[in-house]
Amino acid sequence: MGIYCFNRGPSRAALPLVLALLAGATAWSAQSPASRSDPPPNRRLIGIIQQIEFSGLRRISAATLRAHIHSREGQPLDPAVIESDVRALDRLNWFDSVRVALEERPVLLADLRLGDASSDAPALEPMFRLIFMLEERPFLAGVEFRGSRALSDERIRALLPQRGITLKEAVPVNRTDVWRASRAIEAALGDLGYPQAAVRVRYREVPTAAARAIFEVQDGPHITVARVNFKGNRIFSDRKLRKQMKRVAPGARLAGLRGKDIYTPARLEEDLERVGEYYRNHGYPEARVGRPEVETIETRVRHWLPVPRRRAATRFHISVPVQEGQVYRLGDVRVRSEMTGEDFDSRSAEALVLRRLKPAEPYSQEEVERARETLAHRRARASGKAGTAAPEVDAIPQLEPETRTVRVTFRVREAHPYIVRRIEFLGAKRFNDRYYRRRILLKESEPFDPNKLELGLAQIARAGFIRPPKKEDVRVRFDEARHMVDLTIRVEEIGRQKISLVGGHGALGSTIGLAYNVFDLFGGEELITAHIEGGPQSLQMLLGVAKDGLFGTRASLGLSLFHNVIQPNLPGPSGRGRLFTSRSSGFGAGWTYPLASSDTLGLNYQLSDTSTTYNLALPPALAGIVSNSLRTSTSSRSLGLTESHEGERNRWDASASVSGGWLGGNENLLRSSLQYARFQPDPLSRRRNSWAFRGYLSGVSSYRGDLPLSSRLFAGDELVRGFRPGELSPYALVSPASAPGVSVFRAQAVGADLAGAVNAEYRMPLAHQNASGRAPRAELAGFFDTGSGWLLPGWLGPNRPALLEGTNGALRASTGVELRLRLPVVEQTVRVHYSMNPLRLAEAFALPDGSKFRPPDRRAAFGWALGNFF
Repeated sequence: MGIYCFNRGPSRAALPLVLALLAGATAWSAQSPASRSDPPPNRRLIGIIQQIEFSGLRRISAATLRAHIHSREGQPLDPAVIESDVRALDRLNWFDSVRVALEERPVLLADLRLGDASSDAPALEPMFRLIFMLEERPFLAGVEFRGSRALSDERIRALLPQRGITLKEAVPVNRTDVWRASRAIEAALGDLGYPQAAVRVRYREVPTAAARAIFEVQDGPHITVARVNFKGNRIFSDRKLRKQMKRVAPGARLAGLRGKDIYTPARLEEDLERVGEYYRNHGYPEARVGRPEVETIETRVRHWLPVPRRRAATRFHISVPVQEGQVYRLGDVRVRSEMTGEDFDSRSAEALVLRRLKPAEPYSQEEVERARETLAHRRARASGKAGTAAPEVDAIPQLEPETRTVRVTFRVREAHPYIVRRIEFLGAKRFNDRYYRRRILLKESEPFDPNKLELGLAQIARAGFIRPPKKEDVRVRFDEARHMVDLTIRVEEIGRQKISLVGGHGALGSTIGLAYNVFDLFGGEELITAHIEGGPQSLQMLLGVAKDGLFGTRASLGLSLFHNVIQPNLPGPSGRGRLFTSRSSGFGAGWTYPLASSDTLGLNYQLSDTSTTYNLALPPALAGIVSNSLRTSTSSRSLGLTESHEGERNRWDASASVSGGWLGGNENLLRSSLQYARFQPDPLSRRRNSWAFRGYLSGVSSYRGDLPLSSRLFAGDELVRGFRPGELSPYALVSPASAPGVSVFRAQAVGADLAGAVNAEYRMPLAHQNASGRAPRAELAGFFDTGSGWLLPGWLGPNRPALLEGTNGALRASTGVELRLRLPVVEQTVRVHYSMNPLRLAEAFALPDGSKFRPPDRRAAFGWALGNFF
């Protein structure tokens, strides 16, 4: 009997050829050599398969396996076919081992085969029984995790899917996934400070030929880093170098609570790369950081709970060798174009781009890279206008040891982009592959664009049903030979339903509410939203449905039903009473289409009915705030157009809408707004901090009839922080009903039909950005806001109020600090600010009846809100 064995395990021996085993088992029947005829030279007789058997089967039927092999009874025995059959059975992942046995069978008279017609005697071919000896894998009946105090069972079960590991039950055990799971648990314990953790897996048999996988976890001792030292550094002190370390930093504030005293090779490698970058950015391009020496030290540490005591503990001492090299300064800087032969130096046409690079300053690799990006961006804009492909820019530094300078040449060359060959999404369960491909922006067979990839990842996570992909979730493989790129993106789906808390403090006072979203409820990738939010001054209810990829295009369609109630408390001498109550209900439809990766065009139509009840009755002879009617009803049919652009450092939004006229309804208004924001990294902080600027302008006017009071702009802290809703608008003289012959006046905020603001911020992250590059969890910003509101009489219609002189268009301003915290679960930003108001209406205004009116503008104020300011 010959045996051909294929065992699965950590290591596999080379597969022997079946031919070698068959050669010794082949025999002829009892004939003399002289009477036996040799086969033709082009034919080698091996044998015939008489029977095929499968041994070791418990749950799987032999008929199922026969469908996966090519060997058949009565056919010649072919070693290549048998080898292919063994591999096919192994690929099923049903067996721990697959072996083949060949058993020679006696040749009966009925099995005789005639040989060549010219032969005098019949030739007998050996007959074999082919036996596949299989060892079935047990079915996985369950998984248990035991022994760990640092990781609970729930945390481990949540950890494994994040690492792309799924231990499927009721299927044959996948030992590779089990081994990967044990390594993932050990790595997770290492990240918690248990570097000696060990995981052993054993299987406990249960009835029906199944087994439970039991992970026996031993945490080991908790070992933290006590000290990090550098050897060989003369220019920069240990303290300066340790400040560059962010992951392994035992000397940082609250290092134990923030996990910065935990050592893993990956963490330390990341920090040492930062140390090397610090040297290269401060004039030492030849600096090298050597292999760290990690030593385990037994020491005694003090513990305060439950009682003060000292006890033995194990700590890491890390020593890092450093070779600093010589200091280099920036020398000649040139820009050379390989396409046109242009050659610029730092004093000519490209001086604006290279202004950061100052000769004789210490060489900085970071500054050179920023200049390269700026030059590439400028060239890309120029080529985009001309309709040609954007050229590529390379920065080539050349060290000159004789003069201790670095000569930098920026080479502009023709673009040879990498082509996206394949995009693969891993971890998708609820959403199909088509859903992700429509939102990633990158397409297969198109040039690879990192900016598109970043925007696409942000768009995937924008709806909130997929966690924002991290840096390690995106794998980009470049094929240099073919100039192609393969992308693998691992996604983590949260679910199809989401309930979130909404609200804050804005133009309509403090509000709080709930928003419920469900995605793909009917299988059409639709998003259904139910939103209710309210407070003392407003109530908003909305039910909407949105559909992306309408009719296979990139367009999106949204439909909504809404009901809003607004009753603002406006500033004035009336005890901040409610000037009006407005209720509106209606239907809205919106269509958006992405013109490019950063530009979007939208069209919306809204049908609504609004009823407004005013709380002030005015004499007909007095041009007051509103007409005589205490209650008005308007019907609105409005059509609007929006356009937005979101670039790397700037963003602008423009919108305009018209109601009435040929659209129908008795409200005849024009509304428009324009907003521009720009973000600029601060070079003095090495681009860690940033400047942010915003300009905003909004207007509303009536082209037929009166401008309803409820449609005016009651601007406040949504434009200038520190001012209540309506405090940016001018004040009007009001004469309420009084005794005959007695005139009593007061002033009341009446809103604006044109409002604008300019905002400036200096943002300082209190924590570094995460791996996905999103905004930091905590951020502090110093701000300066200024704005105003105007009531232009020509935009109001025939009914015009008598404005209090000196309040129309009065400039307001505030300055202060704002703390922003991004909540980890709901991914919502909470803003808390304190503002001083240097420009406000701080004087007393004389009214016609001799009384004085002092606007209620505050000197300083605390405020809070949800969401980003801009």
